[in-house]
Amino acid sequence: MIVRPATVADIPELTRLRELLFRRLADSDNPVAAWEWRDQFERDMKERLGGRELGVFVVDGDEGRLAACGIGVVEYRLPTPYQANALAGYVLGMVTDPAYRGQGYARLIMKELLAWYAANDVARVELHATPEAAPLYRSMGFRDHQIALTWHAP
Repeated sequence: MIVRPATVADIPELTRLRELLFRRLADSDNPVAAWEWRDQFERDMKERLGGRELGVFVVDGDEGRLAACGIGVVEYRLPTPYQANALAGYVLGMVTDPAYRGQGYARLIMKELLAWYAANDVARVELHATPEAAPLYRSMGFRDHQIALTWHAP
């Protein structure tokens, strides 16, 4: 199994996997999407894929499908007493197609993302994890840091 950077040709599959992710995360506090997000997601991917601010890594599945993907972004933040480099990473989408779960793809993709962050001088990476995925990330050096709160505009 080989982890590789995503290409423009992967965008339809990245969209499919992203939809799987949000279906899994949906609950009573998160209503069904009120707008067609897919077109905007695909436009943004086409514009940003391959740049220094968006890292997308995939594992191929069967018959032209992707088995898994991981999406990370680089954000500029102000320097702190603990980190002079103002670059921070955020992993905003790790998803494995249900048919391919349990085969280590997420770990392999996360290793590639962390190497990509290091190559781009990012020393701090954050993510939100489901309870099922948290042990994987902890085993890779992530630790509980702060309580994450989210505000959504009405």
